[in-house]
Amino acid sequence: MQPRSSSDKEYFAQDWFADRLREAGLPFQQQGRNSYPDYWVNVDPVEGYEVKSLGLNPNGQPARTTIDFNSSIPSGRKENRNIFLVFFVYEGSGASPRAVHSVSVAHADLINCDHAVADEHINVAIRKFGSYGDGFIRNRKMYVFPHPIAIDPTGLGRQRLIVPVEWRLSDRRLRKVHTLIRTVAPDYVDSFTIRMRDRGVADVARRAYANAREEHRFDVFEMI
Repeated sequence: MQPRSSSDKEYFAQDWFADRLREAGLPFQQQGRNSYPDYWVNVDPVEGYEVKSLGLNPNGQPARTTIDFNSSIPSGRKENRNIFLVFFVYEGSGASPRAVHSVSVAHADLINCDHAVADEHINVAIRKFGSYGDGFIRNRKMYVFPHPIAIDPTGLGRQRLIVPVEWRLSDRRLRKVHTLIRTVAPDYVDSFTIRMRDRGVADVARRAYANAREEHRFDVFEMI
């Protein structure tokens, strides 16, 4: 992967992925910054791909166990289309080429299967802010989730595809490695309030998930 500059932290991974799509002859549209997903790929049916990457630490582990999503909540469905998370771990830094160390292409339900909250999410502006009332708060949030290799640690140094068990994926080029199980939490964040003064912590209101404790299973594959 070739960075655009020494400070490039995301475009080199997107560029590398776009080159792979071109090599495969797959037509695609790249969305704007802070849109989810990064790419719509025009197969039948259309699929979405969100690209994330982290460097490899000297200890041989990804730099973090989490990845950030600016302004959009990720999930495995958007506009009634499946979304995949393409996660790279790379070696190298600066403006030099960065070698791909690990690749995990995972259906995004692996990190969040609450499609409703993702679909209804909006970014709002709170106006009449400040002492003169002519400022505003740009309320764009960042969402942090574990990346696929944090959930599937044996995928480090491998190239893997992770899809829902219900798909019953079968292809002679793929070998099933194992199955991952994710369990729906007891409740979800319905709303939160942050006070502008007194440096208070957020007041969080939670509601019970109707499908709490439901298990979601994902098959993990590698190329043969």
